[in-house]
Amino acid sequence: MAESFRVRIPPAVELDFDCAGVQEYAAEWHVFFDTFAEAETCALRFDSLVEIVADENWSASLQAEWAPIPIGRRFWLAPAAWDGAAPEGRIRLEMVPGNVFGGGDHPTTQLCLELLEENVFEGARVADIGAGTGILTRAARALGAKAVGCDIDPAASVDFVGSADALRSGAFDVVIANIHLGVLREIAADLRRLGGALLLSGFLPEQCGEVAELFGEPRELRCRAGWCAGYY
Repeated sequence: MAESFRVRIPPAVELDFDCAGVQEYAAEWHVFFDTFAEAETCALRFDSLVEIVADENWSASLQAEWAPIPIGRRFWLAPAAWDGAAPEGRIRLEMVPGNVFGGGDHPTTQLCLELLEENVFEGARVADIGAGTGILTRAARALGAKAVGCDIDPAASVDFVGSADALRSGAFDVVIANIHLGVLREIAADLRRLGGALLLSGFLPEQCGEVAELFGEPRELRCRAGWCAGYY
């Protein structure tokens, strides 16, 4: 049976190394790696241990736990296998399992959806940078926007594989980036260059000051379960 390697670390830390996946709990995070060497590097940093665990179909296990979730006033997140209709007045969005971020169950994705429904208007031009599963791109289109999503990960469900530097300056009314702070730092100039308002997420409450230094004070800031999203 195939194996993976798990390291238990403190919650809500900034991960600056590649890993196969993360399970977030209130008391600790479980970080998974494909090789022992990668796991050992993480374990040494956090004075933790490497645990060998038997592989399972994480995607299937996660889907089995999913149930429909109302988000904001307009969205209805539902597993693909759930065949019920969304409540009247709500837009159904399918949760997307896979190896890229944005399934719909994470607080940053849900905060972005709430801010999207309040700030994206019919015909708005929207760019979703680091789109992952494309759930925020699809949400913007469902609100009547003309949205394009990009990601550097070939496994992402996007309009094109690439980064923000491939998009035209000043071409957008709203730019979404649900990415951790390390990437926001790297692409800050490109995000500002694209024009319009910025809908940013993937940072922690204690990092709000740095995000404000990069992009200005937010017009609106929301935090939930240790994560923040802001409209700048």
